[in-house]
Amino acid sequence: MEQAVSGYKSYRYRWVVLAVYMYISALTQLYWLNFAAIDTFIEGRFSIPPSTVMWFTLVFPLVQVLLSMPAGMVIDRKGFKYGVGIGALFTGVFAMLRLVNTDSFTILLISQIGIAVGQPFVLNGVTKLVVTWFPQKEEATAVGLGSLALLVGMMVGLGATPALVQYLGFETMLLIYGVLGVLGILLFFSLAKAHPATPPREVEVQQEITGWQGIKHILKIRDFVMLGFIALIGIGVFNGLATWLEKILNELHEIPMTDAGIISAILVLSGIIGCIVIPMVSDRIRKRKPFLLLASAVGTVCIVALMVAKGYAANMVNGIFLGFFLISALPIMLTMSAEITGARFAGISVGYLQLLGNAAAVAIVPIMESIHGLTGQYILPLALIAGLLGISFVLTLVIREPAAQSR
Repeated sequence: MEQAVSGYKSYRYRWVVLAVYMYISALTQLYWLNFAAIDTFIEGRFSIPPSTVMWFTLVFPLVQVLLSMPAGMVIDRKGFKYGVGIGALFTGVFAMLRLVNTDSFTILLISQIGIAVGQPFVLNGVTKLVVTWFPQKEEATAVGLGSLALLVGMMVGLGATPALVQYLGFETMLLIYGVLGVLGILLFFSLAKAHPATPPREVEVQQEITGWQGIKHILKIRDFVMLGFIALIGIGVFNGLATWLEKILNELHEIPMTDAGIISAILVLSGIIGCIVIPMVSDRIRKRKPFLLLASAVGTVCIVALMVAKGYAANMVNGIFLGFFLISALPIMLTMSAEITGARFAGISVGYLQLLGNAAAVAIVPIMESIHGLTGQYILPLALIAGLLGISFVLTLVIREPAAQSR
């Protein structure tokens, strides 16, 4: 079945392509956090300090910073299937490589690096997929579902890994995750198609352009540069908050770690719901800017509330609002990037936003910990990220509404 509008066609198969992409995307996040969920076990198994264990996780944002732009260039020149296919291969192959020697820290780290190499090819392909397969009226909704997959992968990686290790063993956990990776390769290359027979929207005139020319082009667009700073703040703040939230709740409000973990999980779950609801509303009213403003404003208020709110119930409600509005800003930003720069630069524009966001994440997390080390409390680190969200609100005010211009 298909819908035809003014010579363009919207195929139902687009949802199959998106679903396969979502599966691969979720796997990258599962592999990113699976060792973080069992860091104490890893320390004991390999007799290594926490500072060494963190490299299993830290390699992902570091490699994302290094390869984000090159991956975006490949996706723009070769198409989403070619680029995401590279990511699917790295993800599945290196997930299985971890089984070569499960007692070797070196093998596991090399495998994590290999999976991390595939991640930017997967994550940067979402907007290229959407502009290739989806009509403009579904753009934010499709990107939102792609972003939702990231959160599902995080939740599975953090929630399922400890249970699998406890009840089935470390090696069995790696085997199950490795099989999931190989399944991802098979599903992607058998089901994902490069493009539909008839495009769902007007196709931009293509011309030969180098990757660096593309970077120069997008960096000349005022609104996109502003959006880059907003992404830098938003992704950096979320990573900092996600890293230290349990300790913040425990130290500031004496909430036990188990209850703090539930609040963290609910924050992510509300973010998943937000990634469905907010993009759908955005597509319906054909506006993006109000939702970025809402994310910055609600985020600032929630961070201030986090400083002063007492008790489990108050912080649970605060976590629901924070997750719903702050996390759902990611698909809105990615959609805006494609609308501002055009479909031809969909890959490289997302790559640029991911580069800035992950660079900020690498910086903000240790900065928050350093400030905490100097003051002995998390009030000043929270004030820092609240101030950054305030700056994000001001930057969003001066951006023009891209959905109206691209209509």
